[in-house]
Amino acid sequence: MDEPLATVKAGEDDLDESSRVEPGASRGHPTPVRVLMRGLEIIEALNRQGSLTTAALSRKLRLARTTVNRCLATLEAEGYVERLPNRRYAITLRAVTLSHGFDLTAERLEPVRAAMHAAATRVQWPMSLMKLQFPEMLIDDSTDRESGFAVEYFERGMHLPVLTTASGRAIVAFSSPQVRDTLLDYIWPDRPEETLATWADRAVFDRDMALTRERGYARCTRPLRLTEQGSFAVPVMADGEPVAALAVRFALSAVSFDEARKRLLPMLLEIALARGGSRLIGSWSALTSCRLPRELPAQ
Repeated sequence: MDEPLATVKAGEDDLDESSRVEPGASRGHPTPVRVLMRGLEIIEALNRQGSLTTAALSRKLRLARTTVNRCLATLEAEGYVERLPNRRYAITLRAVTLSHGFDLTAERLEPVRAAMHAAATRVQWPMSLMKLQFPEMLIDDSTDRESGFAVEYFERGMHLPVLTTASGRAIVAFSSPQVRDTLLDYIWPDRPEETLATWADRAVFDRDMALTRERGYARCTRPLRLTEQGSFAVPVMADGEPVAALAVRFALSAVSFDEARKRLLPMLLEIALARGGSRLIGSWSALTSCRLPRELPAQ
């Protein structure tokens, strides 16, 4: 269990310009402020690894827990990090906007990301937020470490093939025809071997994507060591294009597709709509009124 944040007296990590020179400091220039450097290291670690506890940050950065606690207290007070309900810390949108390469998409996804973590305990099964980083899917965030049911961990920063994930299929299905054709022209000739039995040719694939759009979500099945894993994914739309996909994974030995469709899919939709409540896809309104779209045959 992490210790509570506490105020600590000035110590070895505070600046004492009269007695300490940082390695690499240039002559004639002010000595770097060590505490500031530690704070930037923490922001960098949270940006790279996703949400972490103070203990994990202490281990990764090889810093004393008191130093990490002090830095986090300052960063939280200034709005650059936030403490999640599971006692982990994550960077906020304010920290993201410090980057020169800030993308408006990040701002649009921030409420979805926050809602995903807030709902992790209620959903229980692991969720992931993925974006297309051409020509693969990039895991932007996940609740794997918060789920007791995760068999394998989908960590932030991992890349996965588009066509073997429900998230990738949701991105393809709900993209505009021009974007979809451009993406498929590149990935279709070298698509993963396990997809060949599902889609013999592009015509079969196109029909599958049309049905995916009709029902409002994508699905996928993949084998695990002891069972099969099912997954559902819904797109997060902005200006008519999917900017990300939100997915939930579950063991088919514990939850059938039909059960997951009735119990997990509405929660997934609720999280995806956290951008402000705008309706993304017309067929999704059927989920909120419990008139579920028809299922595809199992793949």
